Amino acid sequence: MEPVTQLSFPFGDLPVELALLILKHAVQPSFSQTEPYKSKNPYSFALALCLVSKEVRKMVLPEILHTVLLPQLHNVTAFVDALRMQQAYAQQDHQFKFDYTKYVRRMWMGQFRGSLRGLSLDGFGPMQFGPDLSPLAPVLLAAPSIAVDFENLNLLSGCLFHAWKSRANNHEGSPALYGPKTLMVTGSESMTRQWSSYTKTVHGAAFLASISHVISITHTISDSTRHTRGLCHCGDGSEIYHKLPDWMARAPLSSLQTFSLSIPHSAHPLVECELGGKDMKVELLTFSVSKLSSPPRTLKGMRMIQQVTRSPSNHGPLAVSNPSCILCQDWLKAWACGLGS
Repeated sequence: MEPVTQLSFPFGDLPVELALLILKHAVQPSFSQTEPYKSKNPYSFALALCLVSKEVRKMVLPEILHTVLLPQLHNVTAFVDALRMQQAYAQQDHQFKFDYTKYVRRMWMGQFRGSLRGLSLDGFGPMQFGPDLSPLAPVLLAAPSIAVDFENLNLLSGCLFHAWKSRANNHEGSPALYGPKTLMVTGSESMTRQWSSYTKTVHGAAFLASISHVISITHTISDSTRHTRGLCHCGDGSEIYHKLPDWMARAPLSSLQTFSLSIPHSAHPLVECELGGKDMKVELLTFSVSKLSSPPRTLKGMRMIQQVTRSPSNHGPLAVSNPSCILCQDWLKAWACGLGS
């Protein structure tokens, strides 16, 4: 019997175009991984490849920056530090300079508390805006899709204020133009005071007026209580009527065309799901403002929305058994994998 010959084909022997295509595929962040993001960084492989060479780094960075996840305060701090470094590189015309603004398309800001130089993130109280938001503001406000938690409205508001003030200081008469068209909001609806204060600011109202699609992944105090008591999945199979979140009804979303509400539920009893490994189904229904509201086609007056069986235009009730709560879902992972794209 002849010995098996091991084939060897060095990666370096490939044509440059083919090698780059393989690398581009390989460096895609592993957002759909089974491991928690805390235990395995989905960007880890791509970050390691950035150390190979300058050419590889230039190819990898756009793939990393497409979707930026900032779930905790230390992630925000690290990202802002990276932006400051790029500002220094740009001033020096350094070989490592890279314009993040062109490549960040989606950004998630999670629920966290703490402090960032120039801005307090503990509560909504008096805000002291400093120059430290200058690196983050243009990147955040150029991304077509962003997700923000109610806890961190200060961070978003600070960036908007910085952009608005910079435009005024440069004597630009027209309102600041914002890149985000899709806004996903997470967190507790109990923070209505903070939200109300935000919507009444000039920069906050102008930003919301530019949004065309909203995704609401918010929860009420009642939802939190049911989740804490382990009653998330209890239901009687009756028809469900979904209440339009108060924060949406009060927001000056004058350009809103569509909005999505999460309808998480399971078609099986909780015990069966746990023992049989069945998935918890999450419905994300998208509604057209023009079809659901009367003239002048705004959210005002729209409070109760029936869930629908086939499409929002049918206006039929949906009997959902054993509703699952929003707090049981991994929305960070769902968003990273494309929710809201």
